[in-house]
Amino acid sequence: MKEINYWEQFMATGKIEDFLAYKNAAREGEEKGKEQSEEHLHAGDYRDYRDGFKG
Repeated sequence: MKEINYWEQFMATGKIEDFLAYKNAAREGEEKGKEQSEEHLHAGDYRDYRDGFKG
C-alpha cells in the first residue's frame, strides 16, 4: 500500500481539504507516538529477587 504524503498533495493542489487531511494525519501520528511511549511507562518498576528477598 502506498503511503500518501498529504503535505505534498496540499502543496500541489492548494485545496483546504488536502491541508485538513495533512493536519489530521499529523495529529494521528502524534497520538500514536504518545500511546507507544506510554506502553513502557512502568518498565523496570517491578523487581523480583527470588525467594522473597527484597532489596
